Amino acid sequence: NEGIPDGTCSKDSDCHPGEAVAAGNGVKTGRCLLKENSARGTCEIFAWCPVETSPRPVEPVLKEAEDFTIFIKNHIRFPKFNFSKSNVMDIKDRSFLKSCHFGPKNHYCPIFRLGSVIRWAGSDFQDIALEGGVIGINIEWNCDLDKAASECHPHYSFSRLDNKLSNSASSGYNFRFARYYRDAAGVEFRTLMKAYGIRFDVMVNGKGAFFCDLVLIYLIKKREFYRDRKYEEVRST
Repeated sequence: NEGIPDGTCSKDSDCHPGEAVAAGNGVKTGRCLLKENSARGTCEIFAWCPVETSPRPVEPVLKEAEDFTIFIKNHIRFPKFNFSKSNVMDIKDRSFLKSCHFGPKNHYCPIFRLGSVIRWAGSDFQDIALEGGVIGINIEWNCDLDKAASECHPHYSFSRLDNKLSNSASSGYNFRFARYYRDAAGVEFRTLMKAYGIRFDVMVNGKGAFFCDLVLIYLIKKREFYRDRKYEEVRST
């Protein structure tokens, strides 16, 4: 194709074997293909054919997946304070996980409805089902460890990470994979598949803290006053 900038040639030496061709879907073979009565031609390219086309899906590929569920199991630990906790409620009734769904009143159910997660991220499910997308799920643990362990709760937030407002290649989420095989004559073929999907990036962060009165006991000017009220001196006779 003469429209490929670095694919034009006038002789074989213009086509360096193995050199990749921008927008050419392959590499040069070293041959220059000249048209009849023409001094200019194009480099022969070794590539799979036909070349890939990128049509936009005409209907949502994942439209039936809105009621699918996701199970997110998260364990956190603050080793300095020997404290650990999970986002799954510690109960003996195993049937709980079979019937619960995460929601404003049920933060300790790790089962998330797919359509709800997309909505909480500010997107419409039918839109993301068309070309896929990337959803960020952030789990934040900010724990005051002076309080009971039951007061340390996970807080969830959801966001759309791919560029949903752009029609560029960065919007949506898809990937390609191929299956290769040979016919009886030894000619190699492939089937190239482009798959659309929803990817979830789960990010966990947190902070755990104990109150420490070391400064009050040893460093401030009124440290003796504080120590007298914290400790009771007992004398034996």
